[in-house]
Amino acid sequence: MSGLLASVAIVAGLLTVATPAQADGGTPQQNQAKYYAKLSARAASEGLPSPTATADAPTVQPYAAATSNPVDASAFTAGDLMSDAVFYAGTTWTAAQIQTFLDSQVPTCRTGYTCLKDYKQPTTGLTNDLCNYPESTAPETAAQIIANVGLACGINPQVLLTLLQKEQGLVTDTWPSQTQYDEATGWVCPDGSPCDASSAGFFKQVLGAAWQFIQYKTDPSFNWYPVGKVTNILYSPDCTTSAPVAIWNNATAALYYYTPYQPDPAALANFFDTGDTCSSYGNRNFWGNFTQWFGNPTAGSLPTVTRSAGADRYGTAVSVSVAANPTPPVKAVYIAAGTDFPDALGAAPAAALAAHRGPLLLVASTAIPSSVSAELKRLEPVDIYVLGGTGAVSAAVSDQLAAYVSAPSHLHRLAGADRYATSRVIASTFFQSTSPSTAYIATGVNFPDALSAGAAAGSQQAPVILVNGGATTVDAPTKTLLQSLGVTTVKVVGGNASVSAAYQASLGQFVTTQRLGGIDRYQTSVAVNTDAFPGATSKTFFAGGLTFPDALAGAAAAGAASSPLYVVKSGCVAPPAAESALATTSGFVLLGGAAVVGAGVGKLTVCP
Repeated sequence: MSGLLASVAIVAGLLTVATPAQADGGTPQQNQAKYYAKLSARAASEGLPSPTATADAPTVQPYAAATSNPVDASAFTAGDLMSDAVFYAGTTWTAAQIQTFLDSQVPTCRTGYTCLKDYKQPTTGLTNDLCNYPESTAPETAAQIIANVGLACGINPQVLLTLLQKEQGLVTDTWPSQTQYDEATGWVCPDGSPCDASSAGFFKQVLGAAWQFIQYKTDPSFNWYPVGKVTNILYSPDCTTSAPVAIWNNATAALYYYTPYQPDPAALANFFDTGDTCSSYGNRNFWGNFTQWFGNPTAGSLPTVTRSAGADRYGTAVSVSVAANPTPPVKAVYIAAGTDFPDALGAAPAAALAAHRGPLLLVASTAIPSSVSAELKRLEPVDIYVLGGTGAVSAAVSDQLAAYVSAPSHLHRLAGADRYATSRVIASTFFQSTSPSTAYIATGVNFPDALSAGAAAGSQQAPVILVNGGATTVDAPTKTLLQSLGVTTVKVVGGNASVSAAYQASLGQFVTTQRLGGIDRYQTSVAVNTDAFPGATSKTFFAGGLTFPDALAGAAAAGAASSPLYVVKSGCVAPPAAESALATTSGFVLLGGAAVVGAGVGKLTVCP
C-alpha cells in the first residue's frame, strides 16, 4: 500500500513557515538551512522570488495561531490521539468559517505568492469517484474545497486544516510554492520516495487524504493497528526502537496508518522543540496544532474514564459506594477496618451475591468517619456486616453502626480467631446455601492476589478463602469448609511463593486445582482476570498494587458489577488490562488518587 508517511523530523519551531514533508536529519539549524535551499530551488523553477532564512523567516514560534488554546503536553496520549467523535465530524465548519480562520492565520500574503486563504482551483480531474465529491469546472476556494471534502467524506474540516499545516505548513505560510500545493497533504507521498504524479494538486491531495482516512476504517486489509488492541509502534523510520500502544479508536488508528510513528519520550519531554535521534514529530505536532487551534482533540473519547477517590481511604470507599449504588436502599453494607486488609478480602464475592449485594465501607478501629456516617445514612442498608473481631472494629463502633439498621438483629459481626478463620466464617455465612462448585484460595499474608480474586470470584458466585500459603498441607478447617460447600474445583491464586506447590498438591487429593499465577502481582492479576473474564465486561477497575485501602471497596464494586479488577503499577498497565478496559461497555474506573493510580493508567499507557 502506498503509504501516507508524514513528516518525521519537522521541528515544532518550523511550523510557522512552510515545513517540508520529508526532512533530512541533523540539527534544527542544519535542517532549516537545507529546507531554505530547497525552497529557493522551487521558487526559481516557478519564477518566484527566492526566500532566505535570514531575511524572510518569521520569528520562530512553536505553534503560531490567531486563536490559541493552551497545550498541556502531559495530556498527550499515544493511544488516543483524537476521538472518533471529533475526527469524523464532517459538518463541523462551513466554508465561511474556514475562510475566516484562514484569513486570521495570514492577514497579509507576501508579494508574488498565493497563500492558502486566496487559493482557488477547479475541482476536476479525478480518475475515481472519491467520496462521490461533486466536481466543478468553476474554481473553488481552498475553504470551499476543504468544507466540501469534509462533507463528502465525513472528515472534520479542522482535521484537514491541521493536516495541511503538519505536512506543508500551508495554513500559516506567507510564501507557499506550487510544489507545496501539489504535495499538500502528503497523500501517496511515501517517506523517501517521490509523490505519485497523478495525485498532485491541492484538490486531489485534500480529497485523497480524506478518502484514505475513511479507507483505513472500512477496508479490512488495514489491520496492523487494530482498534482495542495493543500494538508496537516505532518511534521513527531511522530508529528500530518501538513501544506498545493501546489503540483506543478508529481515528487514532487512521493517524498511525497515515504517519506510522509515535513521539518518543525525548520528543514529548521537549514538546515544542526537538527530541533526540530517535524522535519523530508528525503525530505530536498534529495533536499540538489541533489542540491550540481547535481545542481538545479527544473530546467524546470512548471508553469513558472515571476516578473514584476521596480525601483519604475512608472517603475513597465512600466515593466507590456512591458510584456503584446511586439508588438506595441497599441490601447490605460491609464494614471493615481501614488500617489492615485481611478481614475485608473475603467480602468482595459476598457483596456480589444478589441476596446480599452492597458496598464495602472502611472505618477506624474506634470511630466512624463523618463521611462514612453520611453514606450509611444515605444507603439505608437492610443489614450491616462487621468484618473481623473487636481488635479490628471495636465494640463501640459496632454499637454506633446499630443506628443505621432497623433492628439489632440486622447488625452482624463475622469474625474468627485469626484472618484465616475470619475468611472461612465469611465464606460459610454467604455461600453455604449457594453450593458453589468453585472456590478461590489466596495467601492471607499479602493482599494483591486476593484483591484480584475477589472480583473474579464475585462474578462466578464463588468464595475467596485465605490460607497460610507457606504450609505444605491443607489445614483441616479449610478442607472441611470446601467439602461442606460442595466445591469441586479450587483456583489457587499466585505463584508458588504465595501458595506452595505442596499445598496445591495436598488440595489436589480431594478437588481439581488450577493455578492462576504470574511472575509478580501484576501478572497474577492478569492471569486471574483472563481466566474469569474471557469476553467484554461492563467495566474494568484499576487499583494500585502497592497499597490496599483504595482497592478493598473497589473489589466489592467490581464483583457486584461482574467486572475485573486489575492491580497495576502507578503509571502503566499490562497489555491484557488495557485491552480489557478498551472492550468495556461502560468505561473503566481508577480507584484512588493520582498518587496511587496515576494519569498513565487513565491513558492506558502500556508497561514495556
